[in-house]
Amino acid sequence: MLNLTEEQIIFIKENFKEEDAKKMLETADVNDILLPLDALITYQGFDDDYLLNRWGNKAQRIYDEIYTQNE
Repeated sequence: MLNLTEEQIIFIKENFKEEDAKKMLETADVNDILLPLDALITYQGFDDDYLLNRWGNKAQRIYDEIYTQNE
């Protein structure tokens, strides 16, 4: 099990299908969370000028925190 905050757990549950979120939260490999999160940021985290939008900024912060907490 990885080191995750309550905010990170809620974010994952809110932004991924229930089955996928469950697998992500039960993993011992940080890449099982970071890779799908990165793909989701790429898909919905940027505006038309390729700058992070509000959601993208939050998602990127959570990505960075998960990475740092579990390196």
